[in-house]
Amino acid sequence: MRFTSLLLILSFFLSVGRAEVRVVGSDLFGKKFSETLTAHAKRNDLGLTLMLEGSRAGLEQLRSGRADLGLMVFAPGEKPPEAPFVSIPVAYHTAVIVVPASLPLTQITFSQLNSIYGDDSQSGLKRWNDLGVTGEWAHRNILPNIPGPGGGITFDLFRYTVLTAPALKPTVGVQAGLAETLARIRGEEGGMAVMPLLPGNQPRLKMLLVGRTAQDVAFGPTAENIHSGDYPIRLPVYLVFRKDAARRLQTTMRYLLSEDAVPMWEQAQLVPLPIQARNQQIFDLEVL
Repeated sequence: MRFTSLLLILSFFLSVGRAEVRVVGSDLFGKKFSETLTAHAKRNDLGLTLMLEGSRAGLEQLRSGRADLGLMVFAPGEKPPEAPFVSIPVAYHTAVIVVPASLPLTQITFSQLNSIYGDDSQSGLKRWNDLGVTGEWAHRNILPNIPGPGGGITFDLFRYTVLTAPALKPTVGVQAGLAETLARIRGEEGGMAVMPLLPGNQPRLKMLLVGRTAQDVAFGPTAENIHSGDYPIRLPVYLVFRKDAARRLQTTMRYLLSEDAVPMWEQAQLVPLPIQARNQQIFDLEVL
């Protein structure tokens, strides 16, 4: 009886020490992301509850005290919440411009992309020679493609970040999902595709450097360029929490910023912070 009582007391203190962390936020990460994060929490006895039902709903729950930690995505130009909250980037949505590897073109601008994709463009770029391409590619048609809303945030991120107005030309191929877009770009000569990331092992495809204007330096979508903002098509995912809860949430946040979590972010078609930036974020969390 005495031994049983001690076990009950120990169990009580362990449950108190392992307070439940309620995580809310974006519903754009996908089922596999939630499964991976939940499995990690169970393996490490973190007491994690996920309610990824949208950033707006999640922010309301954070503000009302019904949640502890947010994984939030905000519209371009929208500021994340300020004090008493802390908001730090943890990963990025992005959109990359994919073309055949044999195409003799290395970079493209927002204006050129708007001419190819935007319905409001007065002068469309129709053939590759309109982009300065010479040789056998010069007179081939540019065939633009993009995964539709069912393919994730890429559709809206590209339209509202790159285009001067969100409507697409009728000539743009809009596929149901990423697999269909990848099949289209691999199967049609002269194709161009907007994708969240280029899947690995695609020797016949490449990503173009992107610049806002012809006067700007064009950058590729590396983790370093995306985090610094040099690569211009990006949308941050923020960790949002009350500053006075930082110590209690540190174990969960350290995992989300760790090397172990990188495959989870990448599987969700997100670009995690470069390692130096992640290490700095972890250090900054420890001194909050």
